[in-house]
Amino acid sequence: MTRTITLRLSDEVYEAVRRYAEADHQSMNSWVEGVLDAEDMRRRCAAHAAWLADSPGVVETALAFHRANQRALADVGVPTVGGPTTGGSTAEGPNAGRPNREGAE
Repeated sequence: MTRTITLRLSDEVYEAVRRYAEADHQSMNSWVEGVLDAEDMRRRCAAHAAWLADSPGVVETALAFHRANQRALADVGVPTVGGPTTGGSTAEGPNAGRPNREGAE
């Protein structure tokens, strides 16, 4: 359901929003919606990160599931982006040269 809200902006803030929207070739409404969407996502991600930090068992279960999936894919010859299931990085792909979560190379 779409909701309509009214924002009261000072002249200074209104002009700043107008400049930013014009620079992005958007209407002011679209620009503000984008800012609100980004802030909503930032808050959701922060809440998710806090939940994960408080739930080490969930993290371990997810990582074990990931490793099992990676092994299953490797067993049937499907290349994976994350590299070998033993950790580390591969010599190719978008994660080349990047350490895994455990910090191993």
